[in-house]
Amino acid sequence: MIFISIIFGMLGGLAVFLYGLWILSNGFKKLFSRKLKSVLEKITQNTFRALGIGAFVTSIIQSSSITIVTLIGLLNAGLLSLNQAIGVMLGAEIGTTITAQIVAFKIGIYYAPILFFGLVLLFFSKNKKLQYVGQVIFGFGLVFLGMHLMTQGAKPLKEMPALINALIQFGKNPFLGILAGTLFTALMQSSSATISLVIAISMEGLLTLPAAVALIFGANIGTCITGALASLKSGISSKRLSVAQLIINIFGVAIFGLLLGPFLKIVVLTSDEIPRQIANAHMLFNVISALVAIPFVGFLVRLTQQLIRGKIIEEEKGAKFLNDNILSTPGIAILQSHKEIIRMSYIAKDMLEKSKEVLLKNRPDLIDEVKEKENSTDQLHHIIDGYLTKISEFDLAKEESEKLTLLIHSVADIERVADHADNLVEFAEFRMKNKIEFSLQAQKELEEMFKKSIKSFSLAIEALEKENIEIARCALEVEKEVNKLDESLRNSHFERLKKGICLPESGPLYLEIIDNLERISDHAENIASGIIIGF
Repeated sequence: MIFISIIFGMLGGLAVFLYGLWILSNGFKKLFSRKLKSVLEKITQNTFRALGIGAFVTSIIQSSSITIVTLIGLLNAGLLSLNQAIGVMLGAEIGTTITAQIVAFKIGIYYAPILFFGLVLLFFSKNKKLQYVGQVIFGFGLVFLGMHLMTQGAKPLKEMPALINALIQFGKNPFLGILAGTLFTALMQSSSATISLVIAISMEGLLTLPAAVALIFGANIGTCITGALASLKSGISSKRLSVAQLIINIFGVAIFGLLLGPFLKIVVLTSDEIPRQIANAHMLFNVISALVAIPFVGFLVRLTQQLIRGKIIEEEKGAKFLNDNILSTPGIAILQSHKEIIRMSYIAKDMLEKSKEVLLKNRPDLIDEVKEKENSTDQLHHIIDGYLTKISEFDLAKEESEKLTLLIHSVADIERVADHADNLVEFAEFRMKNKIEFSLQAQKELEEMFKKSIKSFSLAIEALEKENIEIARCALEVEKEVNKLDESLRNSHFERLKKGICLPESGPLYLEIIDNLERISDHAENIASGIIIGF
């Protein structure tokens, strides 16, 4: 019964600690999330700078998981190279050691006023930023309360010789401690939870320093599970980042394990108290590991490329040019929206060109890329449309209002073009699956239809980019050619069917293809007409 009480007490304290850490991280995320992505995007190829930014960001938001997940998003978007991401990841592992330094303090009763002050700001302040600050303070209070509860729960362990002997074995056989720390951290998906629990137990004098250090070594390996899970449904670069993190931490633990004696002598010199020694050991391990790893980042990138093979498909997700901070200056916001729409239009154009390759040249290797880009254009359409709506709420000059209207209509047409490109890929999949063949004449006709449809759309987006009426008129001329070609191809197709040149099963698919290509040119016409009319 006493054992169950101890387990419940410590698990309850751990639950409060983890919830506090979650509240704390989310509070910091609300305060700094807009800056987090922009800060990480500005990282240069300088690995030391990347490491510094990773350490700074993670120490501020108190969550290496948020940093790693953000890195995965930036990697998928092609906004960071793997070299840069590894540098930030190394810094994140340094930044997360701040949590251990905080919990190593003997908080005592101080969690109570911290909780109260945070609660007052969180629930009674009308200012959003102050509410977020209150959430951060309240989170700290819960972290301290969780530590207090874990420490109190650990006290009865002194009366359990069997458990004490097991903990002593971790000191005598570091491999057991590393294994236990790895498994527990992988289960909790939080190295902070493992290290904080180790510190709480050490405050009651139940852990030797060698045993505690073995457990935190294991925690550094177990924490890799978060990045690994986040990368499972992500791109190749993300998987390589998670593998790089695992390699660095396993290698670091192996080296420090071999040099455990000298390392412990250094740690003992840093403080007289074991909780502080544990926090310092955790920090020293991560700082030294990161600094040693920096010169080998290039080698590590090549190694992960060998281990995780495959071609990187850049996912052009999210907006690059939009920023809520410039909404108060509508002219600049419209200019940036224009840039974002042009970027989106070139993604759609690339989809069209690749859909042609898939459909007419049997290139199934391009299917996933087109589908991924279609998801990206859907997301961009949603983001841009919302951003343009926000701009419309401001008092606009006549010229700004006209351009805003043009952009609102254009982005909808571009998104529809991307949808048609996706349709064409689906037709190609259907054709390959059912082994449908087109006659040589039909193949040539589709080539011509693709060529003119892509040309009409290309001219339309060029006219939009340059705001050029003459180019817009050229787009309209090509669109007329597409309409004539559409009618001609339908008649030609029916003639071939009568003569038995084309197989009946290919007919519906052929007509669906030219229908989608004709609609693409219709959307090009909409964009070009908007430029000429000026709305």
